[in-house]
Amino acid sequence: ASSGDISVEWERKLGDDSSLTTTLTPNDSIDVEWKDADWTANINMPIDGTDITGANVGIKREVNF
Repeated sequence: ASSGDISVEWERKLGDDSSLTTTLTPNDSIDVEWKDADWTANINMPIDGTDITGANVGIKREVNF
């Protein structure tokens, strides 16, 4: 059975190797992923109704040897 949960995702290409993706899951979180060539930034913001209750940010770089 489905719980009725829904999320909405929006993606914007910023160039050849760059994009910005935002996912909204109501009463749960807003997630943003920004890819720029080898770099990726992830931002997670828990939400409760219309209140953002914090932010978690991660940044990483892909390195190939």
